Parts: sequence; C-alpha cells; structure tokens
Amino acid sequence: MSYEYKVAGQPVRLDPDPTVVAVRFKPGPKSFRAGATAAAGVGPFSSRFEVPGEELTLVPTAAAPSAVGPSMERASTALRALNAQDGVSHALPVFRVAGNQVVTTDRVIVGLDTPQAAHVVSKHGLEVLKAEPERLVVRVSEGADPFAVSEALSLEPGVSYAEPDFVTIGRHVPKRVGPPQPPILNDPLIQRQYAMTITGTAEAWKLQEGDPKIRIAILDEGVQTLHPDLAAAIVDPFDATQGDQEQEPNHWDGHGTSCAGLAAAVGGNEIGVRGVAAGASLMPVRIAYSQVREGPWITSNSVIRDGIKWAWTHGADVLSNSWGGGAPSNDISAEFERARKQGRNGLGCVVVIAAGNTFDDVTFPATLADVLTVAASNEYDEAKTPTSRDGETWWGTCHGPEVDVAAPGVHNMTTDIGGADGYTPDDYIPNFNGTSSATPIVAGACALVLSADPSLTGTQVARIITDTAQKVGQFPYANGRNDYFGAGRLDVLAAVRMAQDRRKASKASASAAATAAAPAK
Repeated sequence: MSYEYKVAGQPVRLDPDPTVVAVRFKPGPKSFRAGATAAAGVGPFSSRFEVPGEELTLVPTAAAPSAVGPSMERASTALRALNAQDGVSHALPVFRVAGNQVVTTDRVIVGLDTPQAAHVVSKHGLEVLKAEPERLVVRVSEGADPFAVSEALSLEPGVSYAEPDFVTIGRHVPKRVGPPQPPILNDPLIQRQYAMTITGTAEAWKLQEGDPKIRIAILDEGVQTLHPDLAAAIVDPFDATQGDQEQEPNHWDGHGTSCAGLAAAVGGNEIGVRGVAAGASLMPVRIAYSQVREGPWITSNSVIRDGIKWAWTHGADVLSNSWGGGAPSNDISAEFERARKQGRNGLGCVVVIAAGNTFDDVTFPATLADVLTVAASNEYDEAKTPTSRDGETWWGTCHGPEVDVAAPGVHNMTTDIGGADGYTPDDYIPNFNGTSSATPIVAGACALVLSADPSLTGTQVARIITDTAQKVGQFPYANGRNDYFGAGRLDVLAAVRMAQDRRKASKASASAAATAAAPAK
C-alpha cells in the first residue's frame, strides 16, 4: 500500500517502520488489550508505548526474534493480524521519518482558499473539530484511510491542501555525556560561554543591548519562567498542547529553558549566564513534551501550527525553532509563511530553524525556503561532525543546500531547570548541544540586529546574518557557501555593525529628504 500525500504540490511518500505498529483498542481492561496483541502474535504488550491524548498504543511487531521476517512483510502481517482481533478497533502503520516515529491520527487538516470552501466537509461526512477562516481540523470515521480522505479533499474546489494530522514521537537533541563538572550555581558564568566570544557577541554588547520591545518566541517544550536568569524577560507564554497560557515544562523537560538562555538570558545580575540578545523579551511557546524523564517528545502538526500562530499574532519578532524531523506539513509551512509575511505588522518575522543532528540531509521544517536554517559548528570553528575535535562522536550536524549559517552547537553554557530537575543538579548546564543549541544563538543575533534597527524586514535581517558570516571551517566554499556552514559561521558583531550602519544611513537619507522638501526662507 502506498502512504502518500502532497506538500506544496509535491508528493511525500512515507515508509512504514517494520518494528512497530499503532493500535487503537476497543474499550476494555489492560488484560483484554494484552490478550489481543498476544493473539495477533505481536508484542510483548509490556513494551508498548501509550501515545498521550490519542488513544493509540505502539507495540512491537514481533513477540520474539524468531517471528521476524522480511521487514515490510513483518509490518503488514502484524497489521492484518491485529485488525482481525475483536478487541482492536483499528491497527495502522507507524512511519519512520528522520529517526522519529510518525503516526496518523483520526484527524485531517484542510487548508481553505476561502472560508466558503468549508462546506466540502459535509459532502464527505466529516466532523469539524476546529474551524478557522483559513483552515479546518476534521475527524474521519473509524478505520477510514486519512491518506485517501486527504487526497479526496485536496481535489475539491477552494481547498488549498489536505493532509493527515500526524503525531510525532521522537528525540530532538543528542545525548549529553562528559566528565562531572564543578558546582556552578550562582557563579558568574559569562567567561565560560565561549560561543559569546567566538561569534563576536561579547564585543557586540558594547555597541548594542537587546531591546525589550523585541520578542523572541521559543517554540519548544516550555520554559521555566521563574528561572533567575529568565524571569525578567518572559512575556505572553502559551501552551499549544493544552490551548492555554500555563506553559511551564515538566520538571525533566529542560530543552526549552536551555534554548531560552542562549537566546536572551537577562544578564547583568551577576549570578549566571547572558544570552546573545540580553535585554530582549522571551515568549515561551510550548509545542511538545515528554511524559517521563528521558522519554520521547510528543507533538502533532496541528499543535505545532497553533504554537506558530500564537507567536506571530502576539508580537513575536523572531521565531526560534530547535525542533524538526517530523513528516512535512502544509499546515506548518503555511503558518510559517504567514509569520514571515504578515508578522511584525507586515515587516515579517524572522524564522530560525535547526537543521537537525543526524549527520544527514537537513530535516523538515528547516528545508523550507526563506527561513534561516542553522547548522552546528564547534569551539574550533569546525563544522560539527562525528570526527570534529570537540569529542562528541555520537552526532553530527545535518547538512545540505538549505543551510544558511552555522553557530556553536557543542559545550554551550546556558540555563537549566533549577534544582534537582532538568539536565543537571544546578540552575545551569555547561554542555548543551545540537543544532538545537546553535539555533537560539542565531535567533538571539537576529533580535540584537532588530534592536539596532527595528525598521528592518525579516528578509533584511536574515540577509544581514548571512552577509556578515565568517568563512571558516574544514570545508571549501563555492560561490560564497558550502553545505555545512551555509554562508559561514555567525558573526554577531559584524551583523550589529551592519544594522547600525543601515539605521544611520536611513536616518541621514530621511533628514536630507526633509531638508530638500522644506520651503526656502
């Protein structure tokens, strides 16, 4: 069977993961569900993963190694056997995308060219769960193929796109390892933030501080708003997973808090770190979470889209996205495009996205055009690879023609959830890594550029970042770029200087024009 849909008019084909399937069980006790999986010859049920909020259970496709056959046959056999069980409402494939697991739900997202096109859902007998002028979220009937429903809807007049609302289950940051670090709580830590030196940020602070009117949205797993290095910067938080403003992360979900510190930890309080755009505001937007410590991230395309919409419609200037690797989505792409074109009262938001950490091709949504795609470098100005000198052999930056710029993505000192929670027992982590770590550094640089000249469009900000990047690293540049660094490694000092020069030139031009227009005396 072909699992295919279209994004931006181009087909996207998904490959099933042969090791696992998803099951929607009929109501009944746990023993009833365990019996159904055993009867189907899959499991063990004790190795299941319950997808929160979706009534979906992921179970292994084989109960023992002897049951393993050819990979695709293994998955299809498990699906047939499960769908034959009385206790199973529906069994469906799990797809593997950029190392993450992706599952269809009973929902389809429908993009509308005009609000009047919403009538197509009644034609297809679909239940509307959420209606907005530009899109609908609808529920399909039990057992219906969301790919087929999406294809049928996409052919209707007035429908710009239709796609399954995928749930993504996946890890988003390389494993952190290393020797024990000395206690760092309440130490002044700026001198341990090498990224602020190598990118010229520390020198840029002498020219420009972050403006609190400039807002950086951290789209992530939530930010600890009471952290002493973040609290003063927090504005308009939102939890897209719940639809309210109580976005505090789970105690073990430290990723967003660490990203926020690199972008705009307040600084100047003599207790910790300083973010690139210290002084600017932070807008935490929770788009995912993990159920348990070291557990996988859980999110869906519609949740991510809602987080993006909140950010740009509530005044975010820069959207920092240290996530990716799910199935490509029209819904997410369209909302990023609205942010880029309609945000900041028409000047456009700057959308900054992590390239990914699998040392492979750049992952969605960093593959989108007209966003700032960020790769990772190290303290030696090398592209981050499994053999680069930083010693983190277990990962490398994703690379490809989509990469625009690189920034330090290893051994970054930044904020952590306080106390015994988060990554460390302290309020700070000394080795936050991944393109997740590089991305908020670039987002902070964009905010500092906008603090220097808030009249810049989002496109102009991105161009300043790439035009001023330093040509460093172990790979040659052709026509001003390569696939690991893009235009080069971020240079915050040069970017701020260019923004300030543009601002001065603009003011001088306006002054000259006013003088020329003044009546002669």
